[in-house]
Amino acid sequence: MEHPPQLVVRAAALALGGRAILRDIDLELARGEVVALLGASGCGKTTLLRAIAGLAALDAGSIAIGGTDVTRSSAQQRGVGFVFQHYALFPNLSVLENIKFGLLAAGAAQAEATARAEELLQLVELAPQRDARPARLSGGQRQRVALARALARKPSLLLMDEPFSALDESFRVPLRRSFRRLQRQLQQTCLVVTHDRAEAFELADRVAVMFDGRIAQCDTPAVLWRQPATRQVATFLGAFNLIAAASAPGTLRRDAGCWALPIDALHVRDANHAQAFALRARVVESWFGQQRASVDLRTEAGDTLTLSRALDEPALAVGDWVELCADPAVLQY
Repeated sequence: MEHPPQLVVRAAALALGGRAILRDIDLELARGEVVALLGASGCGKTTLLRAIAGLAALDAGSIAIGGTDVTRSSAQQRGVGFVFQHYALFPNLSVLENIKFGLLAAGAAQAEATARAEELLQLVELAPQRDARPARLSGGQRQRVALARALARKPSLLLMDEPFSALDESFRVPLRRSFRRLQRQLQQTCLVVTHDRAEAFELADRVAVMFDGRIAQCDTPAVLWRQPATRQVATFLGAFNLIAAASAPGTLRRDAGCWALPIDALHVRDANHAQAFALRARVVESWFGQQRASVDLRTEAGDTLTLSRALDEPALAVGDWVELCADPAVLQY
């Protein structure tokens, strides 16, 4: 028999100071699934996380965790773990004591709490630091302690609020990948708040894109990259060229709306890329990154396009006109 969803949010609404923060939110998480709430500041993603945790009361709607309605339950009764952006560790306690704290507060025996903390220290690769105080740890190590502490009570649901945003990129990327491996190993259900697109798409099984208190689209990364539900979603993800419908040649023309063309599906027309869809565009500027070059272009109709190029491909000079093509099958919206 298939397991019921681990988290179910239905028609959730919440207003603060007369301003609607959450508007008719529906969301489900399966057991062992990771969903990322992705959106700009002020879109409501952290408020939704707090409502699920029991730290903010809904004005309308319901929340069920593990099949139990917890809409009016306290945070302590919900059995969730919470990882904050800024660690919130006890500075006077050792790493081991920080991890044990919640277990002991919940009434666990000292031996049981120690055994669970030792197990988690191995999982997050911090056993050598068991007796260290937080001040002696790096930012990445502190966040691993915070993660271990949140996992100590084996929560049915783990909530994470911008968990890696305070770290430098050199630490952030390896840590989130380490977390993803651990999550898969434990089959831990997680809801993660982030404004970082790359983080959301790397961490999550599904990504919920939020605007103005609503979820505009919740899909797998593969679907979002190829089938944005609206022009607003495509614009926010920043991975699409938006082409006015009237600019599409021949049978591809539409009466209204636009085409959302994935940036990585656009090519300079040559023997290897000679699909039917084609546009002429003028090179405006080139930007070189570590792995790819990004070229800004403008079509004859005035559409602004972005072309992604390998660094070893021939450079395109500013002012040059080029013919671009893409497979019509990838055109969306």
